Amino acid sequence: MKTIICHSFPAWDTPYIKSTMEIMTRLAKDHRVIMLDYHYTWKDVLRNKFIPKSQVLGKKNRTRKIETENGLVEVYNAMPVIPVNWINNAAIFHLVMFINAWFISLSIKKILKTVNKEYTVLVNAFNPIYGFFTRKYWGEIERTYYCYDEISGTEWASKWGAEYESKYIDQCDRIITTSEQLKQKFIGKHANVSCVKNGVNLSIFRSESSELTKSYKVGYVGAIDQRVDLDLLVQTAKALPSLNFEMLGPVKAELPEKLPENIVFRGSVPQKELPESIQLWDACIIPFVKTELTKAIYPLKINEYMAMGKPVITTDFSDLSDFDPLIYVAENTEDFVQGLKKEIQANNRLKVQMRKHFAQQNSWEARANEFEKQI
Repeated sequence: MKTIICHSFPAWDTPYIKSTMEIMTRLAKDHRVIMLDYHYTWKDVLRNKFIPKSQVLGKKNRTRKIETENGLVEVYNAMPVIPVNWINNAAIFHLVMFINAWFISLSIKKILKTVNKEYTVLVNAFNPIYGFFTRKYWGEIERTYYCYDEISGTEWASKWGAEYESKYIDQCDRIITTSEQLKQKFIGKHANVSCVKNGVNLSIFRSESSELTKSYKVGYVGAIDQRVDLDLLVQTAKALPSLNFEMLGPVKAELPEKLPENIVFRGSVPQKELPESIQLWDACIIPFVKTELTKAIYPLKINEYMAMGKPVITTDFSDLSDFDPLIYVAENTEDFVQGLKKEIQANNRLKVQMRKHFAQQNSWEARANEFEKQI
């Protein structure tokens, strides 16, 4: 049994689906898993509704032992750090990160006192800036960088992320990505790069019914942010007024002033409640823009949609050849509209079963086994 320490950017307490948590909780079945949680800032203390404030502020023990469906996970929260996203000057940024890293080191030292370093691995989950600045505090523990997104395209790390990702990978023994596009990015920059793609939680996204719906509803699950092509969504809704479009997820982008009445934004929905909505949809959509950021995405939601047996219509934002011929990939808005009409009309029970069978091969249990072999 290994001890796996995850130095995480994704926060344990947010209700969104995160590949990091899905894999780590499954690894907890056979290993000791420790999460050094997202480093909440003083700004988060004031504004973030999901922050475990009592732990972060030290009013309660900063260490929690959480029993998941798969095993025990130990979650460590560090004290609040200074926000750095606003800093443009390199010298000031370096100074503030040096201070933040020292605060984080107090939690790192507490963790390391409880482990046998010889049987311990560190997984840095898309947190290369803090990975670089805290590198000396971790000592000689074997390190893996887990990259699930194009860091230069993220809002929170667009200023400094790419620079410190490049520096941090030199400190790592291996890199694991979630898409072939991300893997290619690191080929030639590191000797040990592999890909473990995203999976699906089959204990939640599972439909026993093969009945076809005729609800005249289609839907999307995920954040409504810079990845979503809102113009395509609006044009599609106008072209298909008989369909209602349900968007489930936090709205992080400015919405058009005049939206068609058949588009509804329902906000965040807990993961366990998503199947209830998806089951009622005639089809599921992924209306992403085509950019360098989305090019690197292996979307979580495709396997979730297919596990429910639903037709999937998506833009050609990335290489989605893994899913041929089970999804419809549209090249433009007109193609998206026609594809949505076609997939709803041509849906049948055989296609429903084929989608479910495909998704069952991509469970998080299977992905965690792949991940375990790499580390």
